[in-house]
Amino acid sequence: MNKPYLIYVLLFVSMFFFVVTNSADRDSQFNRFNKLGYSHNSNDLTSNKRSQNELAHSILMAAYKVPLEKIHNYTSQLSRAYGFNGSILVAKNGKILFEEHVGHKDLRQKDPIESTSTYQLASVSKQFTAAAILLLYQEGKLDLDDFASKYLTDFPYKNIKIRHLLNHTSGLPNYMYAAEHNWKSKLPPDNTAMLDLMNKVKMLPYFKPGDRFDYSNTGYFILASIVSKVSNQSLADFLDNRFFKPLNLAHTYVHNPNEKTKNDELIGFRKYGKSYIAIPFSINDGVVGDKGVYSTVSDLFKWNQSLEMNTILNKPILAQAYLPGKTNSGKIVPYGFGFRLKQEIDSELVYHNGVWNGFSTTLRSYKADEITIIILSNNSFSSITPISDKLRELSKEFTKYDPFMSYLENADIYNVHKLKNDLVNFTEIPKVEAVAIIQRIANIYNKQNARFLSYKNLEVPNPYLVNQQYQTLLN
Repeated sequence: MNKPYLIYVLLFVSMFFFVVTNSADRDSQFNRFNKLGYSHNSNDLTSNKRSQNELAHSILMAAYKVPLEKIHNYTSQLSRAYGFNGSILVAKNGKILFEEHVGHKDLRQKDPIESTSTYQLASVSKQFTAAAILLLYQEGKLDLDDFASKYLTDFPYKNIKIRHLLNHTSGLPNYMYAAEHNWKSKLPPDNTAMLDLMNKVKMLPYFKPGDRFDYSNTGYFILASIVSKVSNQSLADFLDNRFFKPLNLAHTYVHNPNEKTKNDELIGFRKYGKSYIAIPFSINDGVVGDKGVYSTVSDLFKWNQSLEMNTILNKPILAQAYLPGKTNSGKIVPYGFGFRLKQEIDSELVYHNGVWNGFSTTLRSYKADEITIIILSNNSFSSITPISDKLRELSKEFTKYDPFMSYLENADIYNVHKLKNDLVNFTEIPKVEAVAIIQRIANIYNKQNARFLSYKNLEVPNPYLVNQQYQTLLN
């Protein structure tokens, strides 16, 4: 058989299988479209999943357009009205609804903040240290009622339990004071050097362990030292190996001031007259556990979701992190393990704020309606709490759309007459707005999936004209 003839045969066979495969797949592809998306390559599961996620996200944006516009209108004023420079994320029911980056990486220049720009989390880092302790507890490598001196043999403070350190009831003195007055090297001390210095200086404790609540950075640096001792790894390596990599937190890490600064790493600023000046690293930047984790708003959201889904820490173990502590007298402490706890009027709030060297941060989870708010800033911003409260107020608007969204998930978007009749059941949303939502969703379906539409399911002869039916509902 000569080569030209062989080529024609191969082409014919290829065309035959192409026609048969496409014919057999047409109905299944149409069904996948009706279930929020399809893959251009049905054998590529990753592509199919991405397509479905993108379509589902587009529908969420279309449904929540009005409350999202209110949030955007508010955040767009933050830079001018309050001097905000940073990143904001709002999520509901495990889905990111709003993410925005305002201002510049370096306030002396004009490069805009990007989604990959990393912020020093300051005290929001404490929940990672607590999670490391809980993972070791889950694996049976320590107990929460063990004394710290069991693992840190030269530790001069006796009768302090791991639980005391987690709840801020240890009575430990401030390590930063010891560093500022006794450290002689130009390089900042790391955890090991700081622990040696604490052992040498022997500052007196503030009170007997468990007697009262006193927020303690020292306690979390000691917890990080225990993690290192038990795991035989630095806190940075332990978190990276056991949490950051498994959870695909690609832009999250523990900072080391003695190493080269990463490309996306932001620096902190403070206002000086009409301009800003950079805040240099201090003698206390080498100690981690109480601070030191860098991350982005999207990575922090992934982290928070991993806790909600018990991806690494199981439910009974993690539940202890959300229980308030107690003093020796039985007084309730509004702090769990790495989280502040607050009962608001309409929801339990689990949160933490952070302030360090120009960085202001917060991560807030409102449990009742599954709202998550994350704000990260690097210009000594001092209004994180009021802005969080305002975003919380605006995010309550999402709740009234929940019944409508649940309905749309199971509705035939092209059954116009049924949709028209059912709209009267959603009294929280004005009818005109509800119809506009349906129209936007239909537009999304048509734009992404028109070539897979089955004409027999439509009341018009062309899928691109389907929205003409919705126009009649607006009158």
